[in-house]
Amino acid sequence: MTVTLTALLVACIWGINPIMEKLSLVNATPLTVMTLRFITTSIFLTAITVFSGRTHELKNLDSQTYFMIIIPAVFGALGLFLYFIALGKGDSSKVAPIAATFPLFTAIYALIFLNENITYQRLVGIVLIVIGLVVINWKNTVDN
Repeated sequence: MTVTLTALLVACIWGINPIMEKLSLVNATPLTVMTLRFITTSIFLTAITVFSGRTHELKNLDSQTYFMIIIPAVFGALGLFLYFIALGKGDSSKVAPIAATFPLFTAIYALIFLNENITYQRLVGIVLIVIGLVVINWKNTVDN
């Protein structure tokens, strides 16, 4: 399977998540939803790691690599918690696209921390992301 097809499959799978997450927030708090989600994910990934015989990889990581894994995990959990709060209060068709603008911030952070260039194509993409945010929030922008 090509990278593009794999990424499209990811998008298709992840596309249903905001709907199911929004529905789960009807009877559960964001903290409860996240806790059950992470427990389920942990069990699933632990089973894959054990059955694939790759537990040794966990022992062979240096402290810097552990740090580079744990810090984004904390940021990811915080971001997911805030996402669930927004999803519980707003429309999933509005919240999910706004949250999906993270590549805009990735491009900026990559420029700052990794010295990656913002190419013409990336700049056009960033502009389109900003235009998309304006379009998604047009009614709120015009009314305020």
